[in-house]
Amino acid sequence: MLVLGAEGEVGQAMVTTLLETGYPVIAVARERRELEALTRPAGNGPELVRVPGSTDTETAGAALANAVRLLRRPPGAVVAMVGGSFTPGRLLDHPADRLREKFDEDLFPHLIAARHLLPLLGESGARGTYLLIGGPAAEAPWAGYGHLSVSSAALRMLARALREETLGGPVRVQQLAVCAPLRTTENRQHACPDWPAPDELGRRVVDLLAQSGHEPVVRFDRRRRT
Repeated sequence: MLVLGAEGEVGQAMVTTLLETGYPVIAVARERRELEALTRPAGNGPELVRVPGSTDTETAGAALANAVRLLRRPPGAVVAMVGGSFTPGRLLDHPADRLREKFDEDLFPHLIAARHLLPLLGESGARGTYLLIGGPAAEAPWAGYGHLSVSSAALRMLARALREETLGGPVRVQQLAVCAPLRTTENRQHACPDWPAPDELGRRVVDLLAQSGHEPVVRFDRRRRT
């Protein structure tokens, strides 16, 4: 299992949940200090391999794929958690460059990751899963977060397009659309009760990986238990 974007509280929760479920994990993050902060559960569990890297550019994406190949441990799935921060602001209050920057943060790294990691999954010949994690605001505009709404909608279409382009191949492409912000230590004081915690996201990913469905987009709405 390769986790792309294994940074901070959310990355640690994802890695921990996968390890506890029995998946060996290749954790990828931009900064070595972020990787060094990742820990394994106590006991002799699955292996955790830390790989510094990103998909910010085509060069970086190719280097990451090559580094994973050199491990000689082909992952059976990729969980891509890539994106910038939730920065408020109206579309009409910012120049067009701000939207371009948001696409640079939220969309293009996903495309670069897919271009270089999807072939990597297919090389083993086994069935694999490529899972993009998407946030809220893709289905309807989120008041005060216009740039995020547009980039979220674009990411959802990217996931659907990637699925269409890979139909019939060995890799299943899906997006897990998280319908609310995650409740973290940083935002806990003002978080809504129905916001899921990072470990809940990890468990939902594990459930989805175990299923055989091929829906292009699967919604994770804690209020509906889906």
